[in-house]
Amino acid sequence: MTTEQLLSIGELADSTGVTVSALRHYDEVGVITPACRVGGKRRFNPDAVGRVNFIRRAQAAGFSLAEINDVLAENPVVARQLLATKIGELPRQQANLKTTVAMLEEVQACGCDAVAACPAIQEPC
Repeated sequence: MTTEQLLSIGELADSTGVTVSALRHYDEVGVITPACRVGGKRRFNPDAVGRVNFIRRAQAAGFSLAEINDVLAENPVVARQLLATKIGELPRQQANLKTTVAMLEEVQACGCDAVAACPAIQEPC
Protein backbone atom coordinates (compact mmCIF):
# COMPACT_ATOMS: atom_id res chain seq x y z
CA MET A 1 0.00 0.00 0.00
CA THR A 2 1.39 3.40 -0.91
CA THR A 3 1.36 6.35 1.47
CA GLU A 4 -1.16 8.04 -0.83
CA GLN A 5 -3.67 5.31 0.03
CA LEU A 6 -3.20 5.80 3.77
CA LEU A 7 -5.39 8.14 5.80
CA SER A 8 -4.09 11.05 7.79
CA ILE A 9 -5.36 11.33 11.33
CA GLY A 10 -7.62 14.19 10.20
CA GLU A 11 -9.10 12.08 7.41
CA LEU A 12 -9.69 9.24 9.87
CA ALA A 13 -11.37 11.69 12.25
CA ASP A 14 -13.60 13.00 9.46
CA SER A 15 -14.51 9.47 8.35
CA THR A 16 -15.49 8.32 11.84
CA GLY A 17 -16.74 11.42 13.65
CA VAL A 18 -14.09 10.90 16.34
CA THR A 19 -11.90 13.81 17.36
CA VAL A 20 -8.23 13.85 16.49
CA SER A 21 -7.39 13.97 20.19
CA ALA A 22 -9.46 10.81 20.81
CA LEU A 23 -7.65 9.06 17.95
CA ARG A 24 -4.31 10.06 19.47
CA HIS A 25 -5.50 8.63 22.78
CA TYR A 26 -6.62 5.41 21.08
CA ASP A 27 -3.12 5.16 19.58
CA GLU A 28 -1.49 5.79 22.98
CA VAL A 29 -3.51 3.01 24.67
CA GLY A 30 -3.02 0.65 21.72
CA VAL A 31 -6.54 0.13 20.36
CA ILE A 32 -5.48 1.58 17.01
CA THR A 33 -2.05 1.69 15.49
CA PRO A 34 -0.86 3.83 12.62
CA ALA A 35 0.42 1.93 9.61
CA CYS A 36 3.38 4.27 9.54
CA ARG A 37 4.48 7.83 10.09
CA VAL A 38 5.19 10.17 7.22
CA GLY A 39 7.05 13.30 8.17
CA GLY A 40 6.33 12.47 11.81
CA LYS A 41 2.57 12.33 11.18
CA ARG A 42 0.42 9.27 11.74
CA ARG A 43 -0.95 7.50 8.67
CA PHE A 44 -3.62 4.82 8.96
CA ASN A 45 -4.78 1.96 6.76
CA PRO A 46 -8.32 2.51 5.44
CA ASP A 47 -9.53 -0.44 7.55
CA ALA A 48 -8.89 1.72 10.64
CA VAL A 49 -12.29 3.33 9.92
CA GLY A 50 -14.09 0.07 10.77
CA ARG A 51 -11.89 -0.44 13.82
CA VAL A 52 -12.64 3.05 15.16
CA ASN A 53 -16.36 2.58 14.47
CA PHE A 54 -16.26 -0.66 16.45
CA ILE A 55 -14.43 1.10 19.31
CA ARG A 56 -17.13 3.78 19.49
CA ARG A 57 -19.94 1.24 19.51
CA ALA A 58 -18.19 -0.94 22.06
CA GLN A 59 -17.64 2.05 24.35
CA ALA A 60 -21.34 2.89 24.07
CA ALA A 61 -22.11 -0.69 25.13
CA GLY A 62 -19.97 -0.24 28.24
CA PHE A 63 -16.66 -1.73 27.18
CA SER A 64 -13.54 -0.11 28.60
CA LEU A 65 -10.67 0.61 26.23
CA ALA A 66 -8.72 -2.22 27.90
CA GLU A 67 -11.58 -4.63 27.15
CA ILE A 68 -11.83 -3.33 23.59
CA ASN A 69 -8.10 -3.87 23.18
CA ASP A 70 -8.56 -7.47 24.36
CA VAL A 71 -11.41 -8.04 21.88
CA LEU A 72 -9.39 -6.56 19.02
CA ALA A 73 -6.21 -8.47 19.94
CA GLU A 74 -7.40 -11.35 17.76
CA ASN A 75 -7.57 -13.90 20.57
CA PRO A 76 -10.92 -15.50 19.74
CA VAL A 77 -11.34 -17.21 23.13
CA VAL A 78 -10.87 -13.98 25.10
CA ALA A 79 -12.95 -11.99 22.60
CA ARG A 80 -15.89 -14.41 22.76
CA GLN A 81 -15.78 -14.46 26.56
CA LEU A 82 -15.80 -10.65 26.80
CA LEU A 83 -18.55 -10.37 24.21
CA ALA A 84 -20.69 -12.95 26.01
CA THR A 85 -20.29 -11.07 29.28
CA LYS A 86 -21.37 -7.77 27.72
CA ILE A 87 -24.25 -9.39 25.86
CA GLY A 88 -25.47 -10.68 29.22
CA GLU A 89 -25.22 -7.21 30.78
CA LEU A 90 -26.92 -5.24 28.02
CA PRO A 91 -30.54 -6.29 28.73
CA ARG A 92 -30.14 -5.02 32.31
CA GLN A 93 -28.71 -1.75 31.01
CA GLN A 94 -31.56 -1.53 28.51
CA ALA A 95 -34.11 -1.97 31.31
CA ASN A 96 -32.35 0.73 33.36
CA LEU A 97 -32.44 3.11 30.41
CA LYS A 98 -36.13 2.45 29.86
CA THR A 99 -36.81 3.26 33.53
CA THR A 100 -34.70 6.41 33.30
CA VAL A 101 -36.50 7.61 30.16
CA ALA A 102 -39.87 7.07 31.85
CA MET A 103 -38.69 9.01 34.92
CA LEU A 104 -37.38 11.89 32.79
CA GLU A 105 -40.64 12.06 30.85
CA GLU A 106 -42.54 12.16 34.13
CA VAL A 107 -40.30 14.95 35.48
CA GLN A 108 -40.71 16.89 32.24
CA ALA A 109 -44.50 16.57 32.36
CA CYS A 110 -44.76 17.24 36.11
CA GLY A 111 -44.38 21.00 36.07
CA CYS A 112 -42.61 21.14 39.45
CA ASP A 113 -40.70 24.32 40.19
CA ALA A 114 -37.72 22.37 41.51
CA VAL A 115 -36.69 19.15 39.78
CA ALA A 116 -35.12 17.82 43.00
CA ALA A 117 -38.50 18.08 44.74
CA CYS A 118 -40.43 16.33 41.96
CA PRO A 119 -42.28 13.23 43.20
CA ALA A 120 -41.11 11.37 40.08
CA ILE A 121 -37.55 11.17 41.38
CA GLN A 122 -38.17 10.39 45.03
CA GLU A 123 -37.78 6.65 44.49
CA PRO A 124 -34.19 5.34 44.89
CA CYS A 125 -32.43 3.95 41.84
